[in-house]
Amino acid sequence: MNQHLPSDLQSQFVTGAVDAKGFPAASFPEIAFAGRSNVGKSSLLNRLLNRKNLARVSRTPGRTREINFFSVGEIWMFVDLPGYGYAKVARDQRQIWDRVMDNYLGRRSGLRAVIILLDLRRGITDLDLALMALLAEKGHPWLPVATKIDKLKSNPRRQAIKNLQEAVLRVPGYGLPPVIPVSSHTDEGMDLLWQRLREILK
Repeated sequence: MNQHLPSDLQSQFVTGAVDAKGFPAASFPEIAFAGRSNVGKSSLLNRLLNRKNLARVSRTPGRTREINFFSVGEIWMFVDLPGYGYAKVARDQRQIWDRVMDNYLGRRSGLRAVIILLDLRRGITDLDLALMALLAEKGHPWLPVATKIDKLKSNPRRQAIKNLQEAVLRVPGYGLPPVIPVSSHTDEGMDLLWQRLREILK
């Protein structure tokens, strides 16, 4: 188990909600995590928060539509947004997700940034670009994090990171630091990601 979460902080699940009525009070600085289904979001959150099963890893991609809130040391909030882009999910379910996301992004006064997780093997998709455009419209900064870097060998990995960074820099309105490559399996990049999160949450 990693030690990236400061030892004096404890994390815990607060609540899951499908609409604004169920959201907890926006009492703390907040960072949200978003990404396509199967991008490794729950695994990343568990690694960051030093808890094995705090964020649930769905066995059926595309089924979770709740927004899950996690308290971090009772000074920050981490938010797990529903995954998107799973082809087998019905259209009405996707529309529910759209409403949930729009509700959240429009109502959270403490939101500092959204971490967009991108599978390094696949790069940026049209759905990722649509989310980036929505965040720009709402005025929320976002930070790209490349996941599953352990799935690529050294040379292909370097090239994929370079390609992803170039693609991110072409996205209108992008203004945060470069892509952070991480692996929830090997722990690579987690220290740098925590450093960026602390900077955003100050």
